[in-house]
Amino acid sequence: MCKRLALIVSALGGITSLGAQAEIPLTFHVSGQAVYTKVKAAGESFSPSLFQFKGGMEFTDGILDGIGLQGLVAVPITDAEENGLTLEIKQQSAAYITLTNPETGPDDLKVSILLGYASTEIETQLPSLGDSGSNKDTFSDFSYGISLQDPIIEGKPFYWTLDYIRYYKDDNLSVDGLSLGVTYAF
Repeated sequence: MCKRLALIVSALGGITSLGAQAEIPLTFHVSGQAVYTKVKAAGESFSPSLFQFKGGMEFTDGILDGIGLQGLVAVPITDAEENGLTLEIKQQSAAYITLTNPETGPDDLKVSILLGYASTEIETQLPSLGDSGSNKDTFSDFSYGISLQDPIIEGKPFYWTLDYIRYYKDDNLSVDGLSLGVTYAF
Protein backbone atom coordinates (compact mmCIF):
# COMPACT_ATOMS: atom_id res chain seq x y z
CA MET A 1 0.00 0.00 0.00
CA CYS A 2 2.86 2.39 0.80
CA LYS A 3 4.27 1.86 -2.71
CA ARG A 4 0.91 2.69 -4.30
CA LEU A 5 0.48 5.79 -2.14
CA ALA A 6 4.04 6.92 -2.93
CA LEU A 7 3.41 6.39 -6.65
CA ILE A 8 0.18 8.43 -6.57
CA VAL A 9 1.77 11.23 -4.52
CA SER A 10 4.87 11.38 -6.72
CA ALA A 11 2.76 11.48 -9.90
CA LEU A 12 0.66 14.34 -8.50
CA GLY A 13 3.86 16.09 -7.34
CA GLY A 14 5.38 15.77 -10.81
CA ILE A 15 2.26 17.23 -12.39
CA THR A 16 2.28 20.05 -9.81
CA SER A 17 5.88 21.02 -10.60
CA LEU A 18 5.15 20.82 -14.33
CA GLY A 19 2.12 23.08 -13.85
CA ALA A 20 4.16 25.58 -11.81
CA GLN A 21 6.95 25.73 -14.41
CA ALA A 22 4.64 26.10 -17.40
CA GLU A 23 2.05 28.21 -15.51
CA ILE A 24 -0.72 25.81 -16.50
CA PRO A 25 -4.03 26.75 -14.80
CA LEU A 26 -4.60 23.89 -12.34
CA THR A 27 -6.54 23.42 -9.12
CA PHE A 28 -5.63 20.81 -6.54
CA HIS A 29 -7.67 19.09 -3.86
CA VAL A 30 -7.24 16.63 -1.01
CA SER A 31 -9.94 14.89 0.99
CA GLY A 32 -10.69 12.34 3.66
CA GLN A 33 -13.85 10.25 3.46
CA ALA A 34 -15.62 7.53 5.39
CA VAL A 35 -16.64 4.77 2.95
CA TYR A 36 -19.58 2.38 3.25
CA THR A 37 -18.55 -0.56 1.08
CA LYS A 38 -20.86 -3.25 -0.31
CA VAL A 39 -19.20 -6.50 -1.37
CA LYS A 40 -21.47 -9.11 -2.98
CA ALA A 41 -20.01 -12.59 -3.36
CA ALA A 42 -21.45 -16.12 -3.47
CA GLY A 43 -24.97 -14.90 -2.78
CA GLU A 44 -23.91 -13.01 0.36
CA SER A 45 -23.52 -9.28 1.02
CA PHE A 46 -20.82 -7.81 3.25
CA SER A 47 -20.44 -4.18 4.35
CA PRO A 48 -16.95 -3.42 5.70
CA SER A 49 -16.07 0.23 6.41
CA LEU A 50 -13.03 2.05 5.05
CA PHE A 51 -11.36 5.44 5.39
CA GLN A 52 -10.27 6.91 2.09
CA PHE A 53 -7.61 9.52 1.31
CA LYS A 54 -7.95 11.26 -2.08
CA GLY A 55 -5.80 13.71 -3.96
CA GLY A 56 -6.26 15.21 -7.36
CA MET A 57 -5.80 18.02 -9.80
CA GLU A 58 -7.95 19.57 -12.51
CA PHE A 59 -7.31 21.88 -15.43
CA THR A 60 -9.26 25.15 -15.11
CA ASP A 61 -8.73 26.82 -18.47
CA GLY A 62 -8.13 26.06 -22.13
CA ILE A 63 -8.88 22.96 -24.13
CA LEU A 64 -8.45 20.65 -21.09
CA ASP A 65 -10.79 22.70 -18.86
CA GLY A 66 -12.76 20.32 -16.59
CA ILE A 67 -10.46 17.31 -17.10
CA GLY A 68 -8.47 16.08 -14.12
CA LEU A 69 -6.59 13.22 -12.48
CA GLN A 70 -7.40 11.72 -9.11
CA GLY A 71 -5.76 9.08 -6.94
CA LEU A 72 -7.12 7.39 -3.83
CA VAL A 73 -5.98 5.00 -1.15
CA ALA A 74 -8.34 3.42 1.39
CA VAL A 75 -7.57 1.62 4.64
CA PRO A 76 -9.86 -0.61 6.74
CA ILE A 77 -11.91 0.63 9.68
CA THR A 78 -14.09 -2.43 10.31
CA ASP A 79 -14.62 -5.86 8.82
CA ALA A 80 -17.97 -7.54 8.11
CA GLU A 81 -19.31 -10.94 9.14
CA GLU A 82 -22.07 -13.00 7.55
CA ASN A 83 -22.95 -16.63 8.42
CA GLY A 84 -19.64 -17.15 10.24
CA LEU A 85 -17.51 -15.81 7.37
CA THR A 86 -15.51 -12.64 8.06
CA LEU A 87 -14.56 -10.35 5.17
CA GLU A 88 -12.10 -7.47 5.42
CA ILE A 89 -10.84 -5.11 2.74
CA LYS A 90 -7.14 -4.92 3.59
CA GLN A 91 -6.38 -2.09 1.17
CA GLN A 92 -7.80 -0.33 -1.83
CA SER A 93 -6.24 2.03 -4.35
CA ALA A 94 -7.38 3.63 -7.58
CA ALA A 95 -6.50 6.21 -10.21
CA TYR A 96 -9.09 8.10 -12.26
CA ILE A 97 -9.52 10.58 -15.04
CA THR A 98 -12.21 13.03 -13.91
CA LEU A 99 -14.62 14.82 -16.23
CA THR A 100 -16.38 17.92 -14.88
CA ASN A 101 -18.54 20.57 -16.54
CA PRO A 102 -16.12 23.48 -17.20
CA GLU A 103 -18.96 25.98 -16.57
CA THR A 104 -19.23 24.96 -12.88
CA GLY A 105 -18.45 27.89 -10.58
CA PRO A 106 -16.63 27.65 -7.21
CA ASP A 107 -19.90 28.00 -5.25
CA ASP A 108 -21.95 25.61 -7.46
CA LEU A 109 -22.67 21.94 -6.93
CA LYS A 110 -19.83 20.21 -8.80
CA VAL A 111 -20.60 16.89 -10.51
CA SER A 112 -17.70 14.79 -11.81
CA ILE A 113 -17.59 11.49 -13.68
CA LEU A 114 -14.71 9.18 -12.65
CA LEU A 115 -13.18 6.68 -15.12
CA GLY A 116 -10.14 4.63 -14.22
CA TYR A 117 -8.61 1.57 -12.63
CA ALA A 118 -8.99 0.21 -9.09
CA SER A 119 -7.39 -2.55 -7.03
CA THR A 120 -9.01 -4.06 -3.93
CA GLU A 121 -7.35 -6.60 -1.62
CA ILE A 122 -9.91 -8.75 0.22
CA GLU A 123 -9.20 -11.18 3.04
CA THR A 124 -11.79 -13.75 4.13
CA GLN A 125 -11.68 -15.95 7.21
CA LEU A 126 -13.86 -18.88 8.22
CA PRO A 127 -12.79 -19.49 11.84
CA SER A 128 -14.40 -22.94 12.00
CA LEU A 129 -11.78 -24.21 9.50
CA GLY A 130 -8.78 -22.80 11.38
CA ASP A 131 -5.77 -21.62 9.35
CA SER A 132 -7.01 -23.34 6.19
CA GLY A 133 -10.16 -21.17 6.33
CA SER A 134 -8.24 -17.97 5.51
CA ASN A 135 -7.88 -16.55 2.01
CA LYS A 136 -6.46 -13.29 0.64
CA ASP A 137 -6.89 -12.14 -2.96
CA THR A 138 -6.58 -8.91 -4.99
CA PHE A 139 -9.20 -7.86 -7.52
CA SER A 140 -8.26 -5.22 -10.11
CA ASP A 141 -10.16 -3.88 -13.10
CA PHE A 142 -11.81 -0.91 -14.80
CA SER A 143 -13.59 1.30 -12.27
CA TYR A 144 -16.08 4.13 -12.63
CA GLY A 145 -18.21 6.42 -10.51
CA ILE A 146 -19.71 9.81 -9.85
CA SER A 147 -18.62 12.49 -7.38
CA LEU A 148 -20.64 15.41 -6.00
CA GLN A 149 -19.01 18.40 -4.25
CA ASP A 150 -20.89 21.24 -2.58
CA PRO A 151 -19.36 24.16 -0.64
CA ILE A 152 -19.62 23.95 3.16
CA ILE A 153 -19.29 27.73 3.60
CA GLU A 154 -19.66 30.07 0.63
CA GLY A 155 -16.34 31.57 -0.47
CA LYS A 156 -14.20 29.07 1.51
CA PRO A 157 -12.23 26.19 -0.08
CA PHE A 158 -13.93 23.43 1.97
CA TYR A 159 -16.50 21.13 0.33
CA TRP A 160 -18.77 18.26 1.29
CA THR A 161 -18.01 15.36 -1.03
CA LEU A 162 -20.28 12.41 -1.81
CA ASP A 163 -18.94 9.67 -4.12
CA TYR A 164 -20.43 6.48 -5.52
CA ILE A 165 -17.82 4.20 -7.13
CA ARG A 166 -17.94 0.71 -8.62
CA TYR A 167 -14.45 -0.61 -7.83
CA TYR A 168 -14.83 -4.10 -9.28
CA LYS A 169 -17.42 -6.28 -11.02
CA ASP A 170 -17.41 -9.76 -12.53
CA ASP A 171 -19.88 -12.66 -12.60
CA ASN A 172 -19.09 -13.73 -9.02
CA LEU A 173 -18.07 -10.57 -7.20
CA SER A 174 -18.92 -6.88 -7.04
CA VAL A 175 -17.30 -4.20 -4.88
CA ASP A 176 -19.09 -0.83 -4.61
CA GLY A 177 -18.48 2.12 -2.33
CA LEU A 178 -20.50 5.10 -1.11
CA SER A 179 -18.33 7.69 0.61
CA LEU A 180 -18.94 10.95 2.42
CA GLY A 181 -16.23 13.37 3.51
CA VAL A 182 -14.66 16.79 3.38
CA THR A 183 -12.47 18.15 0.58
CA TYR A 184 -10.02 21.06 0.72
CA ALA A 185 -9.25 22.75 -2.61
CA PHE A 186 -6.19 24.91 -3.24
